[in-house]
Amino acid sequence: MNKREEYEKALKKFENISVSNPITSALIASSVKRHDKCVHKANCGRLLVVAGSVGMTGAAIMASKAAMRCGCGLVTLACAKELNTIFEIALTEVMTCPVSSSNGVLNHDAKDEIKNRASKADSVLIGPGLSCSDQIVSLVSELAAECEIPIILDADGINALQSNPKILSKAKKPIILTPHIGEFSRLISKTSDEVLKNKEQLAKEFAQKYNVVLVLKSHETIVAFPNGAIYRNILGNPGMAKGGSGDVLAGCIASFVAQTGDAELSALAGVYFHSLASDMAVLETGEYSLIPTDTLNCLKYAIKETFDDINGVEE
Repeated sequence: MNKREEYEKALKKFENISVSNPITSALIASSVKRHDKCVHKANCGRLLVVAGSVGMTGAAIMASKAAMRCGCGLVTLACAKELNTIFEIALTEVMTCPVSSSNGVLNHDAKDEIKNRASKADSVLIGPGLSCSDQIVSLVSELAAECEIPIILDADGINALQSNPKILSKAKKPIILTPHIGEFSRLISKTSDEVLKNKEQLAKEFAQKYNVVLVLKSHETIVAFPNGAIYRNILGNPGMAKGGSGDVLAGCIASFVAQTGDAELSALAGVYFHSLASDMAVLETGEYSLIPTDTLNCLKYAIKETFDDINGVEE
């Protein structure tokens, strides 16, 4: 089976669907525009990723690579200084910026360094593999309130705010949160079962209350907008339930934010391409053996085939 056939087979999920507001290629079409001939890397989005810690370097690596695969022109990883060599070796196309840290975990003193780098970027992704500590909580809380570019909060970036989600209301630019059910339940002080029973209403209320875009990950991921709109993902498969899958998704979303400046469109595009790539990959690996790097490796095919359809490119 070639990639075109995998693409077409994955999209059969859209046949005869009755789901309201599904996330489709038509919704995200403007996220994959054809580049002008005179395009420059600085015109294709500049993303700062704040991620990684001892034992969780893979999260930062996958998020950064996913951002590159989704078209971002310049990606810089702000990382613990002790881990910089690891990232330099693993990330050929991504720049690194070692910042203040202690024993492989960022500390509060990194804030000014990160803000300085963020002032030169179009969006910032905070959280994959960042670790949990009092200094991380303080660092993330202040960055969320002070950064003057759109922020994508994932994993430990979300966990850092669970004791004080009100900090989201102080944000100067759009914020996207990408929690799974457990992270969201802690954020709103409810059990996972309570969230699963009423996830759409709870997601809608949270997005409206804090004026954020919420990507609530589960076996049926939904995207809630501040205006109350809910969009539903029908792509994806159980093989995606592996550690690292969310890091790839966060990198996808952050990449599109850097390129378009549109938080809502980017959340939809990231979810769509991430799930489509996973559905294409699983045709080769099977659900049982699918790992996040399989999805990462198929992003290029998911985007290319969608781009070709949108732009009328014939095979």
